[in-house]
Amino acid sequence: MKKIFFKNKFNEKICGVIDEPSPEKKIIILIHGFSSNKDKGTKIIAEELGKNKINTLRIDLDNLGESEPKFEFATITKYIGVVESAIKFCKDKGYKKISLLGTSTGGLVAMATTLKHPELKFLILRSPTSSNDEDVLLMKGKKGLKKWKEQGYTYHIKSDGTKHKIRYEFVEDGHQYTMYDKVKNIKIPTLIIQGTDDECVNPENTKKLTKNFPDAKLELIKGADHSLGINENYEKSLKILINWLKKK
Repeated sequence: MKKIFFKNKFNEKICGVIDEPSPEKKIIILIHGFSSNKDKGTKIIAEELGKNKINTLRIDLDNLGESEPKFEFATITKYIGVVESAIKFCKDKGYKKISLLGTSTGGLVAMATTLKHPELKFLILRSPTSSNDEDVLLMKGKKGLKKWKEQGYTYHIKSDGTKHKIRYEFVEDGHQYTMYDKVKNIKIPTLIIQGTDDECVNPENTKKLTKNFPDAKLELIKGADHSLGINENYEKSLKILINWLKKK
């Protein structure tokens, strides 16, 4: 594994970790969820894919990792731009077959990016957010959203207690990213993995989303939470992922 840096269209530094256990010109870009970074869930996925000789690039979307774009000014559109710069980086390295894997909000970003890049090979979504509007409403509630709009910003409090400011622009920009109908235009093979006990994404929403893909397979994991773990055991979701990739 090697830490790398490249620039987005705003000339901001983007950080990633590339793992190239295979000489094949195929690679999967791993996109983390909201307020996460490349060294959490996507690291676990990258390590498992590496064991199976699959090349990966896991990236930081913002400065909650090691990239320069500030979380305070985050939007889905800006995140898409970061992923597009990662796609360009991979193409410049000679990769001919590039795919995306996105988790939670990263899944939403992956879908929206794929709509702009039909040349991608396939798409993998883990506990995907189907609608940014639904996501922020669940996160803040109606009163919280109203306060967020009135003051122009809010604070996102992570599980470790740290607070991070984020502007209302995230909500305004996100109105355009409700994916239920849009995914009808994603033609590439798609795998969707969803836990039945997900506390952040309603499994019924994921079922609704899956039906609109031209070529998607939904794998439901009974008892799995939003991280696709069952009592912090991720073996089942990783096995589903690897088996699907081997077929592809």
